[in-house]
Amino acid sequence: MCALAAPAQAQQRAETDPTPPSEPLQAVERLAEPEPELEPIPTPQIGRRIEETFRELQDVAPRLRRQREIKVIRDALPRFTREVDLMRALPALERLHGLSPRALLDLEQEWERIKMRLSTWQSELEARVTSLAEERHHVGRAKRIWRLSLEAERPEPLPPSQLQRIQRLQGEIRRVNRRLERRIDEVLELQGQLSDEGLRIAAMLARIQSARQQARDERVQRDHRALWEGGAWLPGARPEAIPTQVAEEHAATLSTFLRRERVALAFQGACFLAFALPLFWLRRRYGEPAPREHVAPLRALRARPLASASLMTLVATPVFHAYEPSVVRALVLLLFVPAIVRLAPYLLPAPRRPQLGLIALAAVSTVVAVGYAPPVLRRALLLLLPFGGIALAFLLHRGVAKSPRLSGARRLTAWILRLATLPLLFASWYGAAGYVERAAVWIDGTFTLIETIVVAMMAVDLASGMMRMAARHRWARALFTFRKRRLAATRTLARLFRWIGLGGVLYAALVGFDVLDPLLEGSRLVLRKSYAFGSIELSVGEVIAFVAVIAGTFVVVRLVHFLLSQEVLPRFYLGQGTEAAISLTVSYLLVALGVVLAFGNAGVNPEQLALLGGALGVGIGFGLQNVVSNFVSGLILVAERPIKVGDVIEMEDLVGTVQRIGIRSSTVRSLTGAEVIVPNADLISGNLVNWTLSDARRRIDVKVGTGYDHDPAEVKQILEGAVRGQRGVLHDPKPEVLCTGFGDSSVDFEVRVWTSSYSEGVRVYSALAQRIYAVLAEEGIEIPFPQRDLHVKSIEAALPQSSGSGDSVTADESA
Repeated sequence: MCALAAPAQAQQRAETDPTPPSEPLQAVERLAEPEPELEPIPTPQIGRRIEETFRELQDVAPRLRRQREIKVIRDALPRFTREVDLMRALPALERLHGLSPRALLDLEQEWERIKMRLSTWQSELEARVTSLAEERHHVGRAKRIWRLSLEAERPEPLPPSQLQRIQRLQGEIRRVNRRLERRIDEVLELQGQLSDEGLRIAAMLARIQSARQQARDERVQRDHRALWEGGAWLPGARPEAIPTQVAEEHAATLSTFLRRERVALAFQGACFLAFALPLFWLRRRYGEPAPREHVAPLRALRARPLASASLMTLVATPVFHAYEPSVVRALVLLLFVPAIVRLAPYLLPAPRRPQLGLIALAAVSTVVAVGYAPPVLRRALLLLLPFGGIALAFLLHRGVAKSPRLSGARRLTAWILRLATLPLLFASWYGAAGYVERAAVWIDGTFTLIETIVVAMMAVDLASGMMRMAARHRWARALFTFRKRRLAATRTLARLFRWIGLGGVLYAALVGFDVLDPLLEGSRLVLRKSYAFGSIELSVGEVIAFVAVIAGTFVVVRLVHFLLSQEVLPRFYLGQGTEAAISLTVSYLLVALGVVLAFGNAGVNPEQLALLGGALGVGIGFGLQNVVSNFVSGLILVAERPIKVGDVIEMEDLVGTVQRIGIRSSTVRSLTGAEVIVPNADLISGNLVNWTLSDARRRIDVKVGTGYDHDPAEVKQILEGAVRGQRGVLHDPKPEVLCTGFGDSSVDFEVRVWTSSYSEGVRVYSALAQRIYAVLAEEGIEIPFPQRDLHVKSIEAALPQSSGSGDSVTADESA
């Protein structure tokens, strides 16, 4: 029906208003704008316009059917309302101001999840009602046009057949309009019901956020009396939770979590089986390893398969669940304890007892943090836990000092565990001075961090061990990476596991000390801060986004380059040079795409991009011309391919093999083994000899001279026989023996042969020279030394007279 009307006011408004409104707002504005004056349809066009209108009404009919999405929302709304009612009846909502900030965060996340679901439905309904309203607008306009055309005065009245067709068309327009009205009313009614639920959710979120902010403000205040004051064990200013109430709240939270995450929990159970079954199979087939048979992770995997699978599955919990309530997080931390105890003899560095003691205190701290301790016992434990942690850290320090054989990584882990107990000193002071809630945060955060460090270290070791085992399997050997570079691949993956473990430890520290949300809020404020540079305005967030996208682009480029060069392209047997060219081309394309995305994420519009391009052009003209020249030369090398990876090239004093062709420069390994970095511009602009451009064959010239007392024809035959049996010499092209001239001391010959590889040329030359020497020596043919005949005219005056029967020397005076 869009062809029935094209309001000119919409176009005029778009031209005058530079700020584009949202899509629903645009639709409402189009419907509210005054229409141009309608005119009756001329008599000659009536027949054609009737057919067009009928076709457009038929196109509207499919869109008038009840959409499946709307039916799903209507059917799910009663369940959604009951879910909101159940959430409003949670026991925790009756004592919001007595909950901890972490419990309030759990409630807020639950209500945010419901709000997000409601927002999705509202967006779908908004899009549907906007579409129907536009269709109704166009149908109503068609209705007015045909009424005006029917009532218009004409020089000649319309034929009865046309009048009947117009009346039938008007009836169809009314029918379609009624259906549109019904559909719009249905959607608006459903939209109103969702709006009512949204108001209830918004009110509850406002209450929770207010209570959470109040709890944070109260945390920095003194809530109990100090130990050296009277009444230190009396209830504090903040209402304490009763364990039975906490149990009811956690039961309701767990019930909601299990109901919502049942699919994710099923996948997590499948993940546990995927870890456990192969480990049990290995243990059953090979038995438990001897104490020194394998490295520690491999021995742990075979000796403790259940504990290993449990720990790896629990570590992956954040992958399966978008958000974990505090009670679920506490259960995960408690379930880590038996797995840590079982794996400690294999993976924990000595001394182990202090570390296991810290893990036990972490379990107690977790129970206290979730609220299962009466008020008096809670404060007593908050006073004793820091001193217990400090004492165990001291024992750990003494044990590490007595174990000089610890590896660097395990010694570093032990040091980190000792340093992690430093906040317990502050926690002990806060607890004694009456700042119990602040002490509770420090204690819980410290012990959670300690347990996370131990879990991360074990998980990294187990993951590395699993990777070693998997790399030896025949399925892994099907991959070129593990077949050719198994050691390098396993080391790279182990390094990746360590970085992931470090990230998990940092996240646990931020969550445990409850500084993640304030840090995020402060980061948002900093990222929104903007600075103007002339007509260009950039925010800190846009700059960081630009840098992040550029850095991510290069990471992706390296990953794609690795996959292409090691896994994908070798399977097509394209040749080393072709593989490098394809890989480099893909890298260029990814870099270009990353730069475009970086500018887009930075909020740079085309006009600003043009300004930046002009500034960049000026910079290139002054100082970056060499960089751009090398970049363009790299493109030429990829397009024309005068050299490729593996070629043997010669330029000036450099002879070597091309190892890599990069974006800015290329790497050439010289014959002496040195890696020379050559700018791409030098490879394009300078004189370059490519010994292996079309093929790798090389001609070898061996020069030899024989005495004048030997027949050249005989010497030639002997040399041809010597070449004929030489290994490494090609028969096509045929070897040649040429007599190249007459020297001062010898008749010169040149033996020309071809070898299949440039790299073999030196060896073939050496072997051929030795064979020629041996054959000539065997045939008695002399390779003369350089010599010169001297003719002396007279030496009589210089010679003494000979006496006796000795030999006499006579001079050839005619010489």
